[in-house]
Amino acid sequence: MSALRHLARNTIAAFVLVLPLAGCGSLLPKSEPQQIITSQAHVDPDPAWPHVAWQLTVARPSTSDILDSRRMAVIPSPGRIEVYKGVSWDDTVPDILQDTVVHAFEDSGKILAVGHQTAGLHTDYLLLLELRDDQAVYRTAAAPPEVSLVVNAKLVDFATSRAVASRTFRETVPASGTAVPAVAQAFDSALGAFVHELVGWTLVSGQQAKVEADKAAAKH
Repeated sequence: MSALRHLARNTIAAFVLVLPLAGCGSLLPKSEPQQIITSQAHVDPDPAWPHVAWQLTVARPSTSDILDSRRMAVIPSPGRIEVYKGVSWDDTVPDILQDTVVHAFEDSGKILAVGHQTAGLHTDYLLLLELRDDQAVYRTAAAPPEVSLVVNAKLVDFATSRAVASRTFRETVPASGTAVPAVAQAFDSALGAFVHELVGWTLVSGQQAKVEADKAAAKH
């Protein structure tokens, strides 16, 4: 009988130890389901862009911690920044921006060569980008948000480390609705419009700086 009582006490003790563990497991947060979105930003080359015989390196854009992620940022009310739950881009926002810029230059057929900074390209110019804003903003509770994209660009002569041009680009695109696909489309439209302007500005500014540098060198 004593052996039976000892076995019973051990069984009860083991059962009591298991209960708290099982209870804790049920309180663990469930993983958030993710909808992965691929950017569909498109940039059509402009025939008016000049052909250039120099090479360009595009640096990864610098930005704030909230934008240096895969999440889609939203401002539901003034002074309040959140992200869309259960939704993420297929890459970080700065990397998407950098890839879109590089591909737009490549597809334009207007430049000798272009690449990411990590590619180790022997370059004439370095394009520095600062992503200052890329968020869906609700101006009123009754209307869909509008996407605000703000990027500062500096074109730097790689040999002298001198900035030859600088400009801040601003794009605002209203979403057609509040659903995630509509908001994502607005993000893509803002990105495409910005990159189109950026490519043209870079080609023109870089070529002007190159012509001026060549003239100065010829005088000496």
